[in-house]
Amino acid sequence: MRDPGEKEAKFARQQLLAGCDAMERLLHGLLDSKGRIAEEVHAIRKLGKSLRGGFSLFRLGKSSAKEIQAIGRLLSSPRDAVSRLSTWHKLGWNDDDSAAAAIGALLVQQTHSAARRPPPATIAWSVERVAAARKNLQELPEESLAERVEIGLKKLRKQLSKRFKKIERSGEEDFHNARKALKAYLGALGFMPEESFAPDPEMTELADVLGDENDLGTLSAWLEARGFTENFVPVLWEKLTKSRGKLRKEAIGDARRVISKGEQRPGS
Repeated sequence: MRDPGEKEAKFARQQLLAGCDAMERLLHGLLDSKGRIAEEVHAIRKLGKSLRGGFSLFRLGKSSAKEIQAIGRLLSSPRDAVSRLSTWHKLGWNDDDSAAAAIGALLVQQTHSAARRPPPATIAWSVERVAAARKNLQELPEESLAERVEIGLKKLRKQLSKRFKKIERSGEEDFHNARKALKAYLGALGFMPEESFAPDPEMTELADVLGDENDLGTLSAWLEARGFTENFVPVLWEKLTKSRGKLRKEAIGDARRVISKGEQRPGS
């Protein structure tokens, strides 16, 4: 992968500005009574993760990316509820009929409770966040764009390699940080010309593995907070531990291959 130049930097900025426009449209769409709130929020949060990577590409991670992050956090409840239910279904645990029924029913109830549209004032505040993020990008001097993107992309690569190496420790925070770094890097590449900056397919696959591992961690925290602890459902926690362990082992192996390929690539 070669270093970006002025042409690629201008292309990325234009794509990022278009992404901001799309985010505003999606936010306004939440005021429409039609449609499904969980799916709409999912689209907003997914785009938001890409935008955050794009802003980090232009070294606006501490300003514009934070603005977009605030929107994701604000709208987290509906998507998190749906994600927990989906993760529970994928886990496929039913060794204890009573506990499984209690957990499943509560997860379903929370998805219904979370499926409420944000009030107009909340949407307006979110749109303001997008406008602030866009303004920071528009104010960057055109002559500085290429240098910013070149440095930004190198920093994202370096951060990714550093955090991939740390997951060998198998710590909770290490996997979380690796997942964030990978999302930022893939998000940044998504705004670059595809013919020259397409991501390694193994990175995309690794992102899915790290996402599944994180989902199990989130579900585990939710279960423990609601009393479904190891003392009451030890077989469930054995299943959770084994499933997360398998995903972590897979992620470590995938990360090693990605690091090795990067080190062999000139300019990486």
